[in-house]
Amino acid sequence: MGLTKIFKKLFGNSESTVKRTSQSSSLSKNIGNTTAVCPYCEEKLEKMPKRKTKCPHCENYIYKRTRPYDEVDIIIREDQINIIEEEWAIKNGSHDIYLKEKAREKRIRDGMRERYGKEPADYDVEFRVLNDQAVEAEFSGDWGFARNYRLNMAKNLEKRKRHELALRLYYHVCYLDINGPNNRSGMQSVDLDKYPYFTPKSGFLAPGVIKRMKKLISKLEFDEADCKHGFKEVNNPISKGSPTPLSPENAWIELRKELFGD
Repeated sequence: MGLTKIFKKLFGNSESTVKRTSQSSSLSKNIGNTTAVCPYCEEKLEKMPKRKTKCPHCENYIYKRTRPYDEVDIIIREDQINIIEEEWAIKNGSHDIYLKEKAREKRIRDGMRERYGKEPADYDVEFRVLNDQAVEAEFSGDWGFARNYRLNMAKNLEKRKRHELALRLYYHVCYLDINGPNNRSGMQSVDLDKYPYFTPKSGFLAPGVIKRMKKLISKLEFDEADCKHGFKEVNNPISKGSPTPLSPENAWIELRKELFGD
Protein backbone atom coordinates (compact mmCIF):
# COMPACT_ATOMS: atom_id res chain seq x y z
CA MET A 1 0.00 0.00 0.00
CA GLY A 2 1.35 3.44 -0.95
CA LEU A 3 2.34 6.02 1.66
CA THR A 4 -0.56 8.31 0.72
CA LYS A 5 -3.07 5.50 1.24
CA ILE A 6 -1.44 4.61 4.56
CA PHE A 7 -1.79 8.19 5.79
CA LYS A 8 -5.39 8.34 4.60
CA LYS A 9 -6.06 5.14 6.55
CA LEU A 10 -4.48 6.61 9.68
CA PHE A 11 -5.81 10.16 9.54
CA GLY A 12 -8.74 10.14 7.12
CA ASN A 13 -9.42 12.68 4.39
CA SER A 14 -11.12 16.01 5.07
CA GLU A 15 -13.39 18.09 2.88
CA SER A 16 -10.75 20.83 2.74
CA THR A 17 -8.30 18.35 1.21
CA VAL A 18 -10.77 17.53 -1.56
CA LYS A 19 -11.22 21.22 -2.25
CA ARG A 20 -7.47 21.71 -2.58
CA THR A 21 -7.27 18.91 -5.11
CA SER A 22 -9.32 20.93 -7.57
CA GLN A 23 -7.16 24.02 -7.14
CA SER A 24 -4.76 23.31 -9.99
CA SER A 25 -3.84 27.00 -9.97
CA SER A 26 -1.91 26.33 -6.73
CA LEU A 27 0.52 24.11 -8.65
CA SER A 28 3.64 25.71 -10.10
CA LYS A 29 3.67 25.76 -13.88
CA ASN A 30 7.32 26.66 -14.35
CA ILE A 31 9.21 25.17 -11.41
CA GLY A 32 12.32 23.24 -12.40
CA ASN A 33 14.23 22.95 -15.67
CA THR A 34 12.98 20.70 -18.44
CA THR A 35 16.27 20.92 -20.36
CA ALA A 36 19.85 20.04 -19.43
CA VAL A 37 20.64 23.32 -17.70
CA CYS A 38 21.85 23.48 -14.09
CA PRO A 39 19.09 24.94 -11.86
CA TYR A 40 21.78 26.68 -9.76
CA CYS A 41 24.37 28.22 -12.07
CA GLU A 42 22.39 27.86 -15.34
CA GLU A 43 25.35 26.33 -17.14
CA LYS A 44 24.59 23.72 -19.78
CA LEU A 45 24.96 20.09 -18.76
CA GLU A 46 26.23 17.30 -20.97
CA LYS A 47 22.87 15.52 -20.71
CA MET A 48 19.64 15.59 -18.73
CA PRO A 49 20.32 13.92 -15.34
CA LYS A 50 18.28 10.79 -14.63
CA ARG A 51 18.99 10.80 -10.89
CA LYS A 52 20.62 12.89 -8.17
CA THR A 53 23.90 14.20 -9.52
CA LYS A 54 26.46 16.93 -8.88
CA CYS A 55 26.79 19.81 -11.31
CA PRO A 56 30.30 19.73 -12.87
CA HIS A 57 30.36 23.53 -12.92
CA CYS A 58 29.12 24.70 -9.49
CA GLU A 59 29.28 21.29 -7.70
CA ASN A 60 25.78 21.65 -6.24
CA TYR A 61 23.54 18.59 -6.16
CA ILE A 62 20.82 18.45 -8.81
CA TYR A 63 17.66 16.40 -8.23
CA LYS A 64 15.38 14.78 -10.80
CA ARG A 65 11.66 14.94 -10.11
CA THR A 66 8.31 14.93 -11.95
CA ARG A 67 6.41 18.23 -11.91
CA PRO A 68 2.91 17.82 -10.42
CA TYR A 69 1.35 20.47 -12.68
CA ASP A 70 1.93 18.64 -15.98
CA GLU A 71 3.83 15.47 -14.91
CA VAL A 72 6.86 16.49 -16.96
CA ASP A 73 10.33 15.37 -15.86
CA ILE A 74 12.35 18.24 -14.41
CA ILE A 75 15.60 18.90 -12.57
CA ILE A 76 15.52 21.06 -9.46
CA ARG A 77 17.59 22.53 -6.64
CA GLU A 78 17.66 20.94 -3.20
CA ASP A 79 15.60 23.79 -1.73
CA GLN A 80 12.79 23.00 -4.20
CA ILE A 81 12.28 19.40 -3.05
CA ASN A 82 9.74 20.34 -0.35
CA ILE A 83 7.81 22.47 -2.84
CA ILE A 84 7.46 19.51 -5.21
CA GLU A 85 6.47 17.17 -2.38
CA GLU A 86 3.78 19.56 -1.15
CA GLU A 87 2.42 20.10 -4.64
CA TRP A 88 2.15 16.35 -5.17
CA ALA A 89 0.24 16.15 -1.89
CA ILE A 90 -2.13 18.85 -3.16
CA LYS A 91 -2.60 17.06 -6.47
CA ASN A 92 -3.18 13.67 -4.79
CA GLY A 93 -5.71 15.07 -2.34
CA SER A 94 -3.52 14.47 0.71
CA HIS A 95 -2.42 18.01 1.53
CA ASP A 96 -3.91 17.93 5.04
CA ILE A 97 -1.93 14.77 5.72
CA TYR A 98 1.23 16.38 4.37
CA LEU A 99 0.75 19.39 6.65
CA LYS A 100 0.07 17.13 9.63
CA GLU A 101 3.30 15.23 9.03
CA LYS A 102 5.27 18.45 8.55
CA ALA A 103 3.88 19.69 11.86
CA ARG A 104 4.95 16.43 13.50
CA GLU A 105 8.45 16.79 12.09
CA LYS A 106 8.70 20.42 13.28
CA ARG A 107 7.50 19.49 16.77
CA ILE A 108 10.08 16.73 17.05
CA ARG A 109 12.90 18.82 15.55
CA ASP A 110 12.14 21.76 17.87
CA GLY A 111 12.03 19.46 20.88
CA MET A 112 15.39 17.91 20.03
CA ARG A 113 16.95 21.34 19.45
CA GLU A 114 15.70 22.56 22.82
CA ARG A 115 16.84 19.42 24.61
CA TYR A 116 20.33 19.15 23.12
CA GLY A 117 21.06 22.83 22.50
CA LYS A 118 21.96 22.41 18.84
CA GLU A 119 20.40 21.71 15.47
CA PRO A 120 19.65 17.96 15.23
CA ALA A 121 20.85 15.93 12.26
CA ASP A 122 18.21 15.14 9.65
CA TYR A 123 18.65 11.38 10.08
CA ASP A 124 18.07 11.69 13.84
CA VAL A 125 14.88 13.66 13.23
CA GLU A 126 13.75 11.11 10.64
CA PHE A 127 14.28 8.28 13.14
CA ARG A 128 12.27 10.05 15.85
CA VAL A 129 9.47 10.87 13.40
CA LEU A 130 9.25 7.25 12.29
CA ASN A 131 9.13 6.07 15.89
CA ASP A 132 6.38 8.58 16.66
CA GLN A 133 4.40 7.34 13.65
CA ALA A 134 4.91 3.72 14.68
CA VAL A 135 3.67 4.30 18.22
CA GLU A 136 0.64 6.18 16.90
CA ALA A 137 -0.16 3.32 14.52
CA GLU A 138 0.16 0.75 17.30
CA PHE A 139 -2.27 2.67 19.52
CA SER A 140 -4.68 2.79 16.56
CA GLY A 141 -4.47 -0.99 16.14
CA ASP A 142 -2.61 -0.69 12.84
CA TRP A 143 0.21 -3.13 13.47
CA GLY A 144 0.89 -3.61 9.76
CA PHE A 145 1.54 0.11 9.32
CA ALA A 146 3.60 0.15 12.51
CA ARG A 147 5.69 -2.67 11.11
CA ASN A 148 6.45 -0.59 8.01
CA TYR A 149 7.56 2.36 10.13
CA ARG A 150 9.83 0.07 12.19
CA LEU A 151 11.30 -1.28 8.96
CA ASN A 152 12.20 2.23 7.85
CA MET A 153 13.74 2.89 11.26
CA ALA A 154 15.98 -0.14 10.75
CA LYS A 155 16.97 1.10 7.29
CA ASN A 156 17.74 4.51 8.78
CA LEU A 157 20.16 2.92 11.24
CA GLU A 158 21.67 0.70 8.55
CA LYS A 159 22.46 3.72 6.36
CA ARG A 160 24.24 5.29 9.32
CA LYS A 161 26.26 2.09 9.79
CA ARG A 162 24.70 1.45 13.20
CA HIS A 163 24.79 -2.21 12.32
CA GLU A 164 23.92 -3.89 15.60
CA LEU A 165 21.06 -1.49 16.36
CA ALA A 166 19.75 -1.96 12.82
CA LEU A 167 19.82 -5.73 13.25
CA ARG A 168 17.90 -5.47 16.50
CA LEU A 169 15.19 -3.43 14.80
CA TYR A 170 15.02 -6.01 12.01
CA TYR A 171 14.45 -8.61 14.78
CA HIS A 172 11.47 -6.49 15.84
CA VAL A 173 10.14 -6.32 12.27
CA CYS A 174 10.50 -10.07 11.75
CA TYR A 175 8.71 -10.83 14.99
CA LEU A 176 5.76 -8.74 13.84
CA ASP A 177 5.88 -10.33 10.37
CA ILE A 178 5.81 -13.86 11.76
CA ASN A 179 2.78 -12.96 13.87
CA GLY A 180 0.95 -11.63 10.78
CA PRO A 181 0.17 -7.96 11.60
CA ASN A 182 -3.17 -6.45 10.57
CA ASN A 183 -4.54 -2.90 10.34
CA ARG A 184 -7.84 -2.22 12.11
CA SER A 185 -8.36 1.54 12.31
CA GLY A 186 -11.39 2.81 10.43
CA MET A 187 -13.24 -0.50 10.72
CA GLN A 188 -16.77 -0.71 12.01
CA SER A 189 -16.92 -1.96 15.59
CA VAL A 190 -19.09 -4.90 14.51
CA ASP A 191 -16.31 -6.11 12.22
CA LEU A 192 -13.43 -5.91 14.69
CA ASP A 193 -13.96 -9.45 16.02
CA LYS A 194 -13.41 -10.78 12.50
CA TYR A 195 -10.09 -8.97 12.17
CA PRO A 196 -7.70 -9.55 15.08
CA TYR A 197 -4.58 -7.47 15.57
CA PHE A 198 -2.49 -10.41 14.34
CA THR A 199 -3.13 -13.49 12.21
CA PRO A 200 -0.18 -15.89 12.41
CA LYS A 201 -1.54 -17.94 9.49
CA SER A 202 -0.84 -14.95 7.23
CA GLY A 203 2.62 -14.39 8.69
CA PHE A 204 5.36 -13.88 6.12
CA LEU A 205 9.07 -13.12 6.27
CA ALA A 206 10.08 -10.70 3.52
CA PRO A 207 13.07 -11.97 1.48
CA GLY A 208 14.48 -8.45 1.25
CA VAL A 209 14.56 -8.10 5.03
CA ILE A 210 16.19 -11.51 5.44
CA LYS A 211 18.85 -10.52 2.88
CA ARG A 212 19.65 -7.34 4.79
CA MET A 213 19.84 -9.26 8.06
CA LYS A 214 22.24 -11.84 6.65
CA LYS A 215 24.59 -9.08 5.52
CA LEU A 216 24.51 -7.45 8.93
CA ILE A 217 25.05 -10.77 10.70
CA SER A 218 28.09 -11.36 8.51
CA LYS A 219 29.50 -7.88 9.20
CA LEU A 220 28.98 -8.29 12.93
CA GLU A 221 30.41 -11.84 12.85
CA PHE A 222 27.45 -13.10 14.87
CA ASP A 223 26.64 -16.79 15.10
CA GLU A 224 23.27 -18.47 15.59
CA ALA A 225 23.47 -18.25 19.37
CA ASP A 226 24.17 -14.51 19.23
CA CYS A 227 21.16 -13.98 16.98
CA LYS A 228 18.82 -16.09 19.07
CA HIS A 229 19.82 -14.21 22.21
CA GLY A 230 19.36 -10.83 20.50
CA PHE A 231 16.02 -11.78 18.98
CA LYS A 232 14.60 -12.90 22.32
CA GLU A 233 16.08 -9.94 24.19
CA VAL A 234 14.42 -7.50 21.78
CA ASN A 235 11.08 -9.25 21.50
CA ASN A 236 10.35 -10.57 24.99
CA PRO A 237 9.24 -7.08 26.16
CA ILE A 238 7.27 -6.59 22.92
CA SER A 239 5.50 -9.90 23.47
CA LYS A 240 4.47 -8.85 26.98
CA GLY A 241 3.28 -5.40 25.92
CA SER A 242 1.43 -6.21 22.71
CA PRO A 243 -1.27 -8.63 21.46
CA THR A 244 1.20 -10.77 19.49
CA PRO A 245 -0.07 -14.38 19.77
CA LEU A 246 3.23 -16.17 19.08
CA SER A 247 5.99 -16.14 21.66
CA PRO A 248 9.52 -15.02 20.70
CA GLU A 249 10.67 -18.58 21.36
CA ASN A 250 8.28 -20.00 18.77
CA ALA A 251 8.83 -17.13 16.34
CA TRP A 252 12.59 -17.69 16.47
CA ILE A 253 12.11 -21.18 15.06
CA GLU A 254 10.67 -19.66 11.88
CA LEU A 255 13.29 -16.95 11.58
CA ARG A 256 16.14 -19.35 12.25
CA LYS A 257 15.17 -21.44 9.21
CA GLU A 258 15.46 -18.38 6.97
CA LEU A 259 18.72 -17.12 8.43
CA PHE A 260 20.62 -20.36 9.01
CA GLY A 261 18.69 -23.14 7.24
CA ASP A 262 17.38 -26.39 8.74
